[in-house]
Amino acid sequence: MINGNPATFIDTVYSGQEVFFLYDGKKYMYQGYTENDVCHMEIQQHIPWVSELVWHIQSSSMQECLEEFEKAPIFNGKSFWDVESEIEWVDE
Repeated sequence: MINGNPATFIDTVYSGQEVFFLYDGKKYMYQGYTENDVCHMEIQQHIPWVSELVWHIQSSSMQECLEEFEKAPIFNGKSFWDVESEIEWVDE
């Protein structure tokens, strides 16, 4: 991971904080939250702007949401762990 540690990134994702990152020339925002005992995680492309979510999940468990994030083919058909060395963590 560029500008960060992938394990710290995953910990930040698990905590539900907003995280901005660059991948393949595009800027994304991750956010997670719990509402009515349901965990929500989502990724939206910010630059260039795309109104539809790139990825999202909801579950009764933050751990399950995180596990799905880690293995989902979000990044050009690859998982986070497949491309983490190409992801740049940026502060917003």
